[in-house]
Amino acid sequence: MLQAIRDKAQGWIAWAIVILISVPFALWGIQEYLGVGAEPEVAVVEGDAITERMLDQRTQDFRENLRRSLGDNFSADLFDNATLKRQVLQAMVEERILGIRAQDWNLRISDEQARAFIASIPAFQRDGLFNQQAYDSGIRNQGLSRAGFEQGIRQDMVLAQLRSGVRDTVFVTETDLAAQVRLRDQKREVSYLRIPAQAYRDNVEINEDAVRSFYTANLDRYRTPERVKLDYLVLDAASLSGLVEVSEEKLQQYFEDHRSEFVARQERAMRHILISVAPDASDVEVEQARARAAGIVEDLRAGGDFAALAQQHSDDTGSAANGGDLGWVEPGVMVPGFEAAAFALDANAVSDPVKTEFGFHIIQVTEVRGGEQAGFAEVRDQVDSAYRKFEAENLYFDYAERLAESAYENSASLTPAAEALALNIQQTDWLTRQSRLTGPLASPKVINAAFSDDVLAEGHNSELIEVGQQQAVVVRVAEHEPEGVEPFEQIQQRVSDEYRNEKASEAAAQVGQKALEELSAGQRALQDLAEAHAWKLKSPGLIARQQGGVPAEVLSEVFSIRPPSAGQVAHSGVSAANGDYILIAVSAVEGGKLMAVGDAERPLLTDQANARIAAAQMRYFTDSLREGTKVELKPIEE
Repeated sequence: MLQAIRDKAQGWIAWAIVILISVPFALWGIQEYLGVGAEPEVAVVEGDAITERMLDQRTQDFRENLRRSLGDNFSADLFDNATLKRQVLQAMVEERILGIRAQDWNLRISDEQARAFIASIPAFQRDGLFNQQAYDSGIRNQGLSRAGFEQGIRQDMVLAQLRSGVRDTVFVTETDLAAQVRLRDQKREVSYLRIPAQAYRDNVEINEDAVRSFYTANLDRYRTPERVKLDYLVLDAASLSGLVEVSEEKLQQYFEDHRSEFVARQERAMRHILISVAPDASDVEVEQARARAAGIVEDLRAGGDFAALAQQHSDDTGSAANGGDLGWVEPGVMVPGFEAAAFALDANAVSDPVKTEFGFHIIQVTEVRGGEQAGFAEVRDQVDSAYRKFEAENLYFDYAERLAESAYENSASLTPAAEALALNIQQTDWLTRQSRLTGPLASPKVINAAFSDDVLAEGHNSELIEVGQQQAVVVRVAEHEPEGVEPFEQIQQRVSDEYRNEKASEAAAQVGQKALEELSAGQRALQDLAEAHAWKLKSPGLIARQQGGVPAEVLSEVFSIRPPSAGQVAHSGVSAANGDYILIAVSAVEGGKLMAVGDAERPLLTDQANARIAAAQMRYFTDSLREGTKVELKPIEE
């Protein structure tokens, strides 16, 4: 039979068979073999699909924006991937809904508006002006065409226009502000007592089966975090100074090129007498002041006492009482005319009257220091140190480039880089994602790199990590332990202690809840319970939401329970973090008053209220639009 088929599969028959097979293969079969098909969808809004690729890209963009905003404080562990994706997807769905409605309502952005907005983006500017080359380069680096980028800008501006149209309709009344202050600054009169769990610890019976069951039921308490040991290389400019080749000729040349660094800046001790002249003084008044100043100069040169004449004649009240003394003055401190005259005087000489915007000055320099032209021999050690530092910084950039290249090209080991650059491979102790390191590894970038996919999962060296001024490291994972659970046998005593504490806490809570029933029924008062059981009662009185000196559990519970009616007492109970049970009594409530808000705080309070109401109005608006929009959400792969 097969031979018959082979014999007949010639000519037009063979071609017909090939065509019949090829058509469905081309339309359907090849996609199955190559895994090519329609992109997975995560949501559909009015028939407009949001694909998994779009969601992944937006999620990545969101992470990158956060990374840029937070800098070294960014940590990938802050964001659960599945939760973040769901939040980003909801934002994308909202954008689609608003976009559809904006189109229905014919909201548009003109070409002029779009161009003006693009021109205002700092990334597309050079020296404060729009730069076409920067613009083209910027959008090309994002993998976008000019038309695609500009269309995206228009869409974003339309959505911003729509949102502002909703939010900008909000206004805040005095009633709104009063309500906000009444709640924000509310105080409640409180008393509370603590039932100590410690009092019930000795009553807890311990047996291994119960403790082991407790361990099994609370395995999360005994999980060990994922941890790593890192090998690392440190490169810094300071360590390279020993590699700098030094010669007398090089030091001499460096000294000549940087002479000002080794010559002390000149300072002068000086004093003056000021004959002031008003800015709007007439020519006659100016000449009278000049003549008066000239007369004082004559008296000084005739042997007059400068300090006495300053006290008698100077209009500079700040220095006159001290004989005109201005202390040590260096260049750049005084007004130009005064400075030029003062730094041209010989020591103890008296200047002619010097005119400035303040009037006429008579200046005397009493002492000069610094400014000496030091010779090379006198400062050779300083020159040597400065030269080594300067050359080491130049070496650093060369070594950093070589280290980065070697670590990348030999990504499975730090040894080649260490040997090439004569660096020592060092190793850390065990580190977790929450570890806070010191020294050259103190930067959060080190932990982020250590637990990145490339370094941890792929086993590669990290990229060069800049951790300081002329200081960088490269790390790799030397040892890795995944998250686990501590064996019961190794921590049995710890588990026993925690079991006892928990049972004691439960006993304290049972006693407290029974007491709470009596309090709520009006059978007992908090004071009575405190006296009957020797429990310590505390009555801080009226407390605010951020009151200091009050346990956090008490604050939280006090401001979450329903306030009592006038003349009544509201009771509640809460377990404390240390296992104690706290009984609480709230006997009065006092709302905050708007009149107590200062004038400086009021605008900020108004802005806060405006933002809160605007956000609520935007949520209501979006939710109402969503009710009339067909939205289909699909499961997200984690």
